[in-house]
Amino acid sequence: MNNNPSATHIQSLVPSWKGLSSADPLNTKALEQIFKFSPIGTTILDLDGRFLSANRSFCQTVGYAEDELANRLFTYLIHPDDVPILKESSKQLLSGKRQYFQFKTRYRTKKENLLSACLSVSLIHNSQQQAIYFLLQVVDITEYKLEPQLRHRAFPDRLTGLANQALFVDKVEQAVAWQEHQDDTQCAILLLDIDRFKVITDRLGRSIGDQLLIALGKRLETSIRQYDSVACLGGDKFAVLLEEIEGLDGALVVCDRIYDRLENPFKLGSYEVFASISIGVACSNAGYEQSSDLLRNAEAALYYAKGQGGGCYAVFDRTMHERTVALWQMATQAQFAVEQRELSLHYQPVINTKTGQVVAVEALIRWNHPQYGRISPGEFIPVMEETGVITLIGSWVLRTACQQVVQWHQQLGNINPVKVHVNLSARQLAQRDLARHVESVLAETGLPKDLLWLEITETAVMKNYQAGIQVLEQLKALEIGLCIDDFGIGYSSLSRLQQLPIDLLKIDRSFVQHIGSRGENTEIVRTIVDLANNLGLDIVAEGIETETQLAGLRSLGCYNIQGFYFAKPMTPTAALQFIQKRNQTEANLMHSASA
Repeated sequence: MNNNPSATHIQSLVPSWKGLSSADPLNTKALEQIFKFSPIGTTILDLDGRFLSANRSFCQTVGYAEDELANRLFTYLIHPDDVPILKESSKQLLSGKRQYFQFKTRYRTKKENLLSACLSVSLIHNSQQQAIYFLLQVVDITEYKLEPQLRHRAFPDRLTGLANQALFVDKVEQAVAWQEHQDDTQCAILLLDIDRFKVITDRLGRSIGDQLLIALGKRLETSIRQYDSVACLGGDKFAVLLEEIEGLDGALVVCDRIYDRLENPFKLGSYEVFASISIGVACSNAGYEQSSDLLRNAEAALYYAKGQGGGCYAVFDRTMHERTVALWQMATQAQFAVEQRELSLHYQPVINTKTGQVVAVEALIRWNHPQYGRISPGEFIPVMEETGVITLIGSWVLRTACQQVVQWHQQLGNINPVKVHVNLSARQLAQRDLARHVESVLAETGLPKDLLWLEITETAVMKNYQAGIQVLEQLKALEIGLCIDDFGIGYSSLSRLQQLPIDLLKIDRSFVQHIGSRGENTEIVRTIVDLANNLGLDIVAEGIETETQLAGLRSLGCYNIQGFYFAKPMTPTAALQFIQKRNQTEANLMHSASA
């Protein structure tokens, strides 16, 4: 490279200028002057991406003399995270899929400063229309990028120091407006929510919860590019704005990077906390007229991810918004879903591994929507809980489960009867007439009192302890069984647990999952089993899927097991057949042994 751009390189530009002749040296001279004195940093690269010519503005921008750039790859100046996008877009140029592309990138100056720039790239062709060079124009936008940072200082989230919701919405509006003029790139929003965050704060305290939010915010910042944005929207919800990405794939790369960052636990004081998050992803396209559309769709995708059990991402599609609206509409018309027989109950057995018999079944609600098919309970139960119609649905579940077990017992004959476990929501537990309603259902269906067990989550009881214990005492007076579900993930003290009129503890599946492979989980389960024995309580472990988990639980003295290892939730007919086969076989074996 010379101090002046190569005449050959400049001459190659002439065919692309209408009305100019490449044979006229004046035209070449004119273009040379335009190239040299243009206020926009411009450079010409060969098809391998090496510098051939660079004008004065470009050299001033990067801090290198033209000779210092000779034969260097342009990617030498680009941030490593942005190089794959540049290479892929360049391939598309060479293949003819694109005529040019623009994207925002970070570049390194000679003084090792990392600055922001908008890069425009196109091809230079010869007279035979063959691509011979890349033409790059670079506009420094560092000051433009600093403006949001200055505004960020004025509008931070007080806890995390990240941008708050108002500033994030402002950034999204700017990004959507910018995208209206970009054909080849998109922006995307990731909405993130910590799964079971309330359980963490209830169990470890609000201070640990705050520390987790701060630490998560920092990990999110390390997962994105310099000019992308992270915000804390309040509570345990975060948002990420990705600009100038190559479609959905670019957003999913960031999702994967975030999950990679969460593989290691957070060290918070004396605790090590593993955080699971759900992510909703929405990408911009020509159909977006307002930033609110993008935010709404990311929210719908997040809601869907939570409904799948959390710990995953979901990408918005048009049916999600329709589905979310339908869920809310149907939740407010729950009686219609019951009347149309869209709701049904499946039953998952609880096995006593000493006898091999089914001792109980848990009633689990299912929704088969005529338009959306099977809807996960994780999607519709929170909506029903929030709208309050869970009390209506809960009443239907209780009555239907009791009727079903009475019918089974008529068909089972002299086989030992099984108990039925029915879940109560926090809203149901807050009903003052709950005990009276349960008593009415028992009388109506004819189910023996000792065969009905109600399951309440530890968190629901502790949410309003005094009122909750009063309702539980009223239920206990009916001589039914009471069970604390998901035990171990809440924050109940031993003294409070002793005051609860309960009969059974269900060990949460999160402790069972790694039993045998993580020593701390084995010790937690051992402690829960010992606690139950000392308090005279029965115990059930849920979520058992493997022989290793089963053997580990039996070695700790836990013999009542529920999980996919024995059976998934089944239709009433399949559940009856399972009970008949399991209990009749074991009964015959025991009869033969006694004879």
